[in-house]
Amino acid sequence: MEQTQNAQNNVPAQDKVFSHMVKAGGKTYFFDVKKASNGTNYLTIAESYQKPTGEKVINRLLIFKDHLPAFVGALEETKQYLQ
Repeated sequence: MEQTQNAQNNVPAQDKVFSHMVKAGGKTYFFDVKKASNGTNYLTIAESYQKPTGEKVINRLLIFKDHLPAFVGALEETKQYLQ
């Protein structure tokens, strides 16, 4: 598999395994599973939106495979407070 370079900092781009996009209100959320250089998969969750000034904002959260059960558990527990 050929690896691409990140144009901004000339670092090899990770191999994308899975991607899902969700548009909600004025934001777009990206759920991407990528393969790290050591062969393990990890999840990135990114939100993208535009400020009223026109500036684009992107925030990212990385979740490693061994942290996923605790993360999903916390989301499940939190969900009851959002219904």
